[in-house]
Amino acid sequence: MNVALALEYIPRRMKELGYGSDYYIRFRHFVLQANEKIEFDAYNQFFILVEEIADMSVQSDFGLFDIAEDKINEQTYEHQGAITINNYASQINHIRFIQVIPKHKSKNK
Repeated sequence: MNVALALEYIPRRMKELGYGSDYYIRFRHFVLQANEKIEFDAYNQFFILVEEIADMSVQSDFGLFDIAEDKINEQTYEHQGAITINNYASQINHIRFIQVIPKHKSKNK
């Protein structure tokens, strides 16, 4: 997936989930050192991978993206929940996402 496709996909996906246009987006660019692994929680948001990256994996409650992995039959570009990004290269690597954060509606009467 690339940025243009993700920006076209996100409004339809959010409408499908019942958020309509009530969400924020942020571009996220992570820089991982050689053999570094980061973990973070994204339970109330979505991370859309906007490029195919070698020597890295992204694993979440939604699935796995790792183009070097030959034992899976689907690569996942949309991630949510507990997310782990692993750079298994011997050099610095970059990975880019669009983060989608649904707005929480207030319950004012």
